[in-house]
Amino acid sequence: MQKTCLLILIMLLSNHVLADSFRCGRTLVKEGESSNALIKKCGKPVRKYASKELINDHGHRKNVSVSNWVYERRGKNDMIVSILSGSVIKIQVD
Repeated sequence: MQKTCLLILIMLLSNHVLADSFRCGRTLVKEGESSNALIKKCGKPVRKYASKELINDHGHRKNVSVSNWVYERRGKNDMIVSILSGSVIKIQVD
């Protein structure tokens, strides 16, 4: 019973779902692509904000500052694309 309650609580608190790609029109955006390719495929984001992201860098975990680009999608949840050093490192559905 406790495990079930804990699992439900975790699911309720998690408001972001990770994805490894998303569509902009007929093109697909994937992790590892450049921010320039992202702009060419999807245009400019509706907003940007900075946050800290925990990444694995050659076996060492560290917090880094990333730029998060938000893309609105009609009738769907927003896509948040995290950019580090000019590359897409994470895609999530808000």
